[in-house]
Amino acid sequence: MTPPPPAAGARNRFGRRGFLVGATGVLATGLAAGLAACGNAGGPDATGNAQAGPGFPTSIPNRYGAAELKAAPQRLVTLGITDHDVLLPLGLIPAGLTKWGPWDSGVGPWVEPLLGGQRPKVFGSEVDAEGVIALAPDVTIALQSALTQEQYNRLSSFGPVVAQPPNSIDYGVNWRVQAETIGQALGKQAEVAKLLAGTQARIDQTRRDNPVFDGKTHVTVRTDSAGTYAAYTKQDARTALLEQLGLRLSPAIENLDSGGKFNVKVSKEQVSLLDADVVIVTTAKATDVDAVRKDPLLNNLPAAKRGALVLLDDYDLTMALGSATVSSIPFALERLTPKLVDAVS
Repeated sequence: MTPPPPAAGARNRFGRRGFLVGATGVLATGLAAGLAACGNAGGPDATGNAQAGPGFPTSIPNRYGAAELKAAPQRLVTLGITDHDVLLPLGLIPAGLTKWGPWDSGVGPWVEPLLGGQRPKVFGSEVDAEGVIALAPDVTIALQSALTQEQYNRLSSFGPVVAQPPNSIDYGVNWRVQAETIGQALGKQAEVAKLLAGTQARIDQTRRDNPVFDGKTHVTVRTDSAGTYAAYTKQDARTALLEQLGLRLSPAIENLDSGGKFNVKVSKEQVSLLDADVVIVTTAKATDVDAVRKDPLLNNLPAAKRGALVLLDDYDLTMALGSATVSSIPFALERLTPKLVDAVS
């Protein structure tokens, strides 16, 4: 997943904040008024004390330690750039979230209807730690993030932090792991299991319906109007999704040393490495599409000459593919599959 560029001069500030409001049943009358309870599990009893509820207490390990949750959280902050994609289909609306993509709401069109007309506060990619702490979250979720040890220490001194899993890369948490971890943190494992099953069924059906994909090589490249190229590796969610459809990453890219990162830079002199049975081209910004469409190096690839170069000029699709969450994958498949079929047929 491609991380958003940090705001200038904001390196020492923290990414993304928000706390949760129940979206099923009665919603809180305003974000400033607090948080609506998400069911009874983990809610306060008659004495005002939190009940543990099923699945609690629980411990969720991360690269810096572990989040120890005694009861189901009633309010939370989401620092991960797409963590809200798991919350919203569970009927949970963040009061504040990281701006992901070009949309004013900060969320993709695949989940925007689930906001139910509410307008959570939208933050930039970097956020003030004190602003997060001021929300007094029961738990902070930062799975799809680049949270540092220092940031983790500061935030976890005020409450549990569900940070990047052990051995994961920044912004590189598998969509299933993301959803399952959030389900555990919320005590909603059963609901998450249904979401996962539905998304996986959509992937499996797409593969069954399109046997022409099986064994075909692919490369997904990110470029811009300046003509810089980065090919996504097996560490990236785009590649993982395409391989679930039966496609396989081009050996030319797989054999490059990416240092464990989700993409590898490709120079203009190496542009031939980007060729494959199907080449998917994404752009850094929606405004780059016209320039990229005329890129002479990409248009000289054998794939382009036989009509197998797929330029994504639908930026909603570009972002859905890059998000690769339990919510965005079905949206991406609906729009991308016909393009892939045309390219490889």
